[in-house]
Amino acid sequence: KKKTTEHFAGGEIPMNTMPPSIPSHQEEARIQAVVTIGHFLAGLGEPAWRTVLFSWLARYDGLETYLYAEDDPIISVRNLLARYVEALKPAEPRELTADLSDLPFCRYRAKRRDGKRWEPLSETFSAFCEGVTVEVWESEGPYPRREVLQNWLLTQFCTAQVGSRRA
Repeated sequence: KKKTTEHFAGGEIPMNTMPPSIPSHQEEARIQAVVTIGHFLAGLGEPAWRTVLFSWLARYDGLETYLYAEDDPIISVRNLLARYVEALKPAEPRELTADLSDLPFCRYRAKRRDGKRWEPLSETFSAFCEGVTVEVWESEGPYPRREVLQNWLLTQFCTAQVGSRRA
């Protein structure tokens, strides 16, 4: 289930061309998913997650052009939160970060022609790409490692909670 630049649009794409675009219906679904994520988080009673999730998802912005629609970061997070809401499951921080780090888009890695690899927790995908097509592949597990990602998300959440209590 790999979708790489070599297979995009049925042929090879040179590494120096502009990144592919997503269909308009997927872009509309992404916009609606952002609104829905906000509603789900309000329903779960954990507003501090809103800032955390949107800033985390912003790091992956642009990656959706390389993925199958069902692996789109925004759609994946919306679907995960929908399952929480359906089950009337509280957004317990450790469990939620574990579930977030298991989402398919967390396994995708990227590198540029110059060999530089994308580091999702220190650079946004769009900044990494610098407007060119990059090589994207799916790895066995999340990158960064699951524990690193979970700890980063928990730290962001705790910071957001403290910040919202001061406001």
